[in-house]
Amino acid sequence: MRAAPAFTALSGLSLAAMLAGCSGTASEPYYLGRFLPGDQGVYERGDSLTANDPLTGRPYFSVCYNSTLHTAEQVRALVRRHCSDPQLKRNVTDLYSCSLASPVRVTYSCSALSRTAEEARPNLIRSDSYTGTIDVY
Repeated sequence: MRAAPAFTALSGLSLAAMLAGCSGTASEPYYLGRFLPGDQGVYERGDSLTANDPLTGRPYFSVCYNSTLHTAEQVRALVRRHCSDPQLKRNVTDLYSCSLASPVRVTYSCSALSRTAEEARPNLIRSDSYTGTIDVY
């Protein structure tokens, strides 16, 4: 059975609108918040590193960018602003932690972080169901 032409066109328009909403361009590279040790079993997480390297104790600093839209100098400037003595740890495509507009995550090990980067938290998603009350004002 064939789908009606109007239904097919509507489905195509809906898909295009969803993809356009998800793939807006990021004008600047951005850094990710850090998972603290207590977040390990409470929140869902992908392949995100913990706050500090377990062997050296150095904090991690991750930046999401788009290699087509952002220059290496833009990424380095953001890293220099928030990370002292950066040492490259990994550079991978990470659609779990980063957006479609900036899908590449580069992670550095730092001797120290700026205060804003140190205190930044990721967008955390609870891994269990919430059973409390919600007050609507």
